[in-house]
Amino acid sequence: MRRRIPRDRRPYLEECERRELLSAITDIMAGNSIAAGRHALVAGASQAAGSAASQTSGIQSIATLNNQGPLFNPNGTINNQAIAPTGTLTNRELHRERFVARYVGTYTVGAGRTSTEQMQTFIAAAGTANTMLHSDIQLLLVTPKDTSLPIGGISAIFDRNLNTNTSLGLDEAAPQSSQYINHLGLPSLLPTVSVDVNLSAGTYDEAYAVGTVNIHYIPSGKPSPGVISQGKAIVTIHAQIYTTNVGFILRNAKINP
Repeated sequence: MRRRIPRDRRPYLEECERRELLSAITDIMAGNSIAAGRHALVAGASQAAGSAASQTSGIQSIATLNNQGPLFNPNGTINNQAIAPTGTLTNRELHRERFVARYVGTYTVGAGRTSTEQMQTFIAAAGTANTMLHSDIQLLLVTPKDTSLPIGGISAIFDRNLNTNTSLGLDEAAPQSSQYINHLGLPSLLPTVSVDVNLSAGTYDEAYAVGTVNIHYIPSGKPSPGVISQGKAIVTIHAQIYTTNVGFILRNAKINP
């Protein structure tokens, strides 16, 4: 065994390093120097503020449309190729924009929330996409009483890997015709799909999309009280999504701070 080293655990005082204090003359000189510096700083700031005010007296507020968002052409198109590219896509870009997803979960059909709504359908499901290994979807569909009006929908897809900060919001629509409604009267095909910029983030920040959403319903034996119909839902999405790819935080993971 190693020999134990005795240690004195009694408290004691250590001598502090001695420093010579400034003389009174040095204190006075330092104080005068600081005061003179402050006076010069205040005078210079006042002069600069007066000069800036005279130079900017005719400049209007910068809170204009030109300073928020992309530039627009006279015809209303976006004049920024990074945000809204034009022309024919390359095969590589076409493959990058491909989006395919499948989700399995539950659906619930309830009465409309307003006097103009026939019913609302809510779906919550889990699954995967070609750009997200594990993700969830929440989808709300509203069927109006006026059959001439389209079925409106909105959905949000969340990447379960929270480090990506990725969510994909989609707005959907479908006419109220037999081609888009199943035998239960529920929306089964949504042919109009676009990106919802208010819900999208991460990878799908500043994105555009086209595509279709297919929904297969498997009703349960007996719905819960107050529910028109409920059961299992299978959601399949085929879309083409363009994104700038500047909101994906994991791209910076390999950079040493």
